[in-house]
Amino acid sequence: MSLRLVRCPFCGRRFNITGIPVGTRMRCGFCTAVLTVPRGESGSGRPRLPRAMLVQVGAGVAAGLAVALGLYLLLRPASPAATVPELAAAARPAVPSPPELPRPALPGPSMPPVADVIKQEIFEDFGTEVIFYESARPYLVAIEPSDRYLARELSVQYADRLGALGAAFRREFGGPLGLPEVEAVLPVVVLSSRSSFDRYCEARERKRLDPAIKGIYEYDRRRVVLYHDFGVPTEVLFHEGAHQLVHHYTLRGTEGLRRGAAGTYWFQEGTGTYFEGFQRRPTGEILIDVSVNHGRLATLKQTLNQHGMADFIPLSVLVGMTVEDFWRWYQGLMSEGGGQSTLRKAQLYYAESWAFVHFLRQKGGNHRKVFDEYFRAEISGRGGKEVFEGLVRDHLRKDLSELEKEFVEYILALR
Repeated sequence: MSLRLVRCPFCGRRFNITGIPVGTRMRCGFCTAVLTVPRGESGSGRPRLPRAMLVQVGAGVAAGLAVALGLYLLLRPASPAATVPELAAAARPAVPSPPELPRPALPGPSMPPVADVIKQEIFEDFGTEVIFYESARPYLVAIEPSDRYLARELSVQYADRLGALGAAFRREFGGPLGLPEVEAVLPVVVLSSRSSFDRYCEARERKRLDPAIKGIYEYDRRRVVLYHDFGVPTEVLFHEGAHQLVHHYTLRGTEGLRRGAAGTYWFQEGTGTYFEGFQRRPTGEILIDVSVNHGRLATLKQTLNQHGMADFIPLSVLVGMTVEDFWRWYQGLMSEGGGQSTLRKAQLYYAESWAFVHFLRQKGGNHRKVFDEYFRAEISGRGGKEVFEGLVRDHLRKDLSELEKEFVEYILALR
């Protein structure tokens, strides 16, 4: 009997299905998706799962549509009595089993009393069928149920990833800057689909967000809102989660006075993009990697190598732009039909902000001291172009034009 291997279309893991009858439903031991064993391909010992393969996420649930970056996979209805064996895969990460989560549930003793208020807000905004996972303090993970996944297992995955973000943030900023542990409750709401995300944003913002925006951080409610889809990148969670952590310390440093998104753009988005990179171990464990964000780097290098750097954003402009300035610029041009050119320019702003944080953090010497002191200024409500320029003069004995030249050389040398 020849060896038959198939690949899970969601997580990419391969499994040996030799001798397993066609049509048998098996659960992926890596991402929990439930797959149907396909017919073998003639002449091939390593058939892949066909794109139109019938898939059901979760045992004994009704059929639905799994949205993955515009591609739809038809789900197969299953008998409620059917059992779904788990496919043997590489060892899954050792994570605690989630507690029994009543639906809806008021918080247990693992969360402080303020969690009652936060849960009630989530119930009001997203419905009382939301399932909570409370054993990942300071995070409160709220999952919108769906036939497309096992909500309790999914909540553990999100809790693990948020734990990885929290640990990386402590390692990079918390420890070096002497920031206290987060004592607040940080809610993260995971909706079931893009359509659910769009409905919420339309109800709240009175408009549908650009398809490129796959998650948001709501400053007024201090919560991350995104949707679960096998095509939505993990870095969205990390990016928005970094905003949440910076905002937490900003509220603490300003005694709650800065509740909105006030702050310098390069710092706010630079710290968000700084945590987008990650590595996935064979066990499935996620580790954040701040070495080089290759996607952002490619965007920036293309700009530096074209048209004599005509599109490059000078540091004199970048360090003086606030978050509000950026969004006024972006929304103004988009409303005038800016389209793809505006989007490309916005992506450059993000890329350059990531690169500038990376430069200050990784260059060595007093560059990190500049960043650390500016971090303290920003979260205490004292950030701005003049403050940053003063730190550059004090610690590096340079002006912005000299720093910009050094910055460009640093980026061009990155690989």
